[in-house]
Amino acid sequence: MILHNLFGRHIPDHQRNRWEGGYFVTQCTLCGQAMIKLPGLPWRLRPSSA
Repeated sequence: MILHNLFGRHIPDHQRNRWEGGYFVTQCTLCGQAMIKLPGLPWRLRPSSA
């Protein structure tokens, strides 16, 4: 497992940021996993059901 997965240090790619289904959506610049956020909240990994 990648260390940044263990410590939650995913870095959002702000240039790929887009609005989708009520969330800002992008991907981690380190591993490419999907990330989401609501306005005013921090980025987090996108759950498989979102």
